[in-house]
Amino acid sequence: MDENKGVGFYMKKINDYIMMDANEHLKSQDLTYSQMHILIYIAKSPEQTVPQKEIEHFFQLRHPTVVGLLKRMEKKGLLSVTCNPTDRRSNCISLLPKAESILKNAQEGRQRVDWLLTKDLNDTQKTELKQLLEIIYRGMYNPESEK
Repeated sequence: MDENKGVGFYMKKINDYIMMDANEHLKSQDLTYSQMHILIYIAKSPEQTVPQKEIEHFFQLRHPTVVGLLKRMEKKGLLSVTCNPTDRRSNCISLLPKAESILKNAQEGRQRVDWLLTKDLNDTQKTELKQLLEIIYRGMYNPESEK
C-alpha cells in the first residue's frame, strides 16, 4: 500500500471499479447499478412492495430523482407504480416478473464481485476484512459517533 494514499483513496478506487464492472454487466439487461439496487431493495421487503417515500429515504435521494428512476424502470416492465391504498398521497412500488428473473442473475454477479475482491486472501484474511468493514460501516453510520 502506498503510504501517501489513505484508506479512503483505495475504498473509492474499489467502489469505482465495482460500479464500472456492474454497469458493464447490467448493460446487457438495460439496467444501471442504481436501478439494480432499487430492485434488490424492493425484493428484500416482506411483500416485495414498498412505499416510494421509503426508497427516497433509504437511498437518500430526492423525490424528482426517484420519480425519474421509477418511471424508466416501469417503462422497462420491471416494476409497477400504484397509488398507495392506505395513503392516496403516496405510491407503492412492486416488482413484476421480469425483475424477478433479473434478480436471480444479480446474485451470481454479486458472488463474482465478492470473489474478485477476496480471491487473493486466505480464509482468515477474508473473515478479518469483513469484520473490519463492518466496524467501519457501523462507525460511519452511527449518529452518536458524529461529534
